[in-house]
Amino acid sequence: MTHAQKTEIKAYLENKLAELTRVVDENNEQTARAEACADQVEFASRIADADMSLRLSQRGARQIRLIEETLKRVDDQDFGICDLCGFDIGEARIKANPTAS
Repeated sequence: MTHAQKTEIKAYLENKLAELTRVVDENNEQTARAEACADQVEFASRIADADMSLRLSQRGARQIRLIEETLKRVDDQDFGICDLCGFDIGEARIKANPTAS
């Protein structure tokens, strides 16, 4: 993998990390809101929304962790080489999923 390709992937990952961090923070804020409810139906709806926000935050946190780990590995010589078979991971695969190991 060339230096230019690694630089492109690193920039993409940094942008994705910033976006995910923003989304997770927004979801956490939405989950943390405790407002008075007019009735039980509204309360149930807010609980469902909070549950969805929590799940999205957890998923985002996992993706953030993977991206941070990948950013640490991008400059390694073995970045872009499959951990299982030792062959190069195709450029299209790396671009589609830069966290692939």
